[in-house]
Amino acid sequence: MPQNLDTKNVIMELLKKLGERIEGRKKLMKLMFLVEHFDIKSEKITKHGTLGNRFFIYYYGVFSRDVMNSYTELVQERKIEDGLPMTLKFKDEIEISKELVGKIDRIVEKFGEDSGYELEKKTLHMLGIEPSEKDSYFGKDIEQILANKNS
Repeated sequence: MPQNLDTKNVIMELLKKLGERIEGRKKLMKLMFLVEHFDIKSEKITKHGTLGNRFFIYYYGVFSRDVMNSYTELVQERKIEDGLPMTLKFKDEIEISKELVGKIDRIVEKFGEDSGYELEKKTLHMLGIEPSEKDSYFGKDIEQILANKNS
């Protein structure tokens, strides 16, 4: 299954699970980052991602063009309606592995009630970055940041 299809299915699964509690793209992006890099057992951020989407530090914390492109395609395909809140229009079964559904469920349980802003702060802290330091990491790849923290 192509990476893009997995990413789109995870986006739809998050919307199915959280519904209107995903108030906007900022929160969705942070949740996608957690699906990608959060290790449930250790509760730490891992260098190697689950889906293969590349993240970097941007204006509102962690961001991925790969995830944004998948989101935009879902809107164009009318599977998601962009707005506040965004809504899932896709009604068929979402094809996703049981293992991935389990990870999504645990992330939703742990972070689903947080706002986009709270998730921005939490994900930065998990990377060892204070929100006030964010600008000095602007454009830096998450894998580079993690490699530097662990060296």
